[in-house]
Amino acid sequence: MEQALRMDRMYVVQRHFYDVTRRFYLLGRDRLLTHLPAPRGGQVLEMGCGTGRNLKALGRLRPDLKLCGLDVSAMMLETAGRKLRDTNVKLAHCKAEDLDACVHFDMEGQFDVVFFSYALSMIPTWDAALEAGWSVVKPGGVLAVVDFWGQGGLPSWLEGLHKRWLKLFGVSFRPELLAYLREMERKGRARLDLESVRGGYAYLAWVRKMAKE
Repeated sequence: MEQALRMDRMYVVQRHFYDVTRRFYLLGRDRLLTHLPAPRGGQVLEMGCGTGRNLKALGRLRPDLKLCGLDVSAMMLETAGRKLRDTNVKLAHCKAEDLDACVHFDMEGQFDVVFFSYALSMIPTWDAALEAGWSVVKPGGVLAVVDFWGQGGLPSWLEGLHKRWLKLFGVSFRPELLAYLREMERKGRARLDLESVRGGYAYLAWVRKMAKE
């Protein structure tokens, strides 16, 4: 897979200091984890789990949950596997858009919550990845997304510099993603609740699946 090889090349070294550096600009992740609307004993999936940082933190916050994660990068999953080896978190190596819960997690049911944490801005086929995650959300369940929105009031020169720097790591700002979520609500597929993170730097979207789409 070209995408998998590209991610592995990018993260073969970065994965060792990824968590230390990303905490400065991947804002809103902990708010997502703290407010995750999963019932007690519920099943939660992270799409694009990377180093396993979010799943490790969520396991501490909510030890009652059954957690799963997938990523396209074998390098990142190797790091995640070490970080989560003393837990019951299930990990799978696949592209987000190729998700099959039966094959990858040996489960026939759906998830109470599926979330993307700054992953969709790195996935070229983000709409297919989003729909794959949506397809395994239970009716009444939630798909949660935290991702870049604006620049939180940065000066224009610094905004441009920030975007160019993020592009080095395969990040693309996707205003069309938020438009897609709003269209899901307009079509009656979901109810969308949106929160601003750090003055519009990022957004946190809670997309609740209707009983019947």
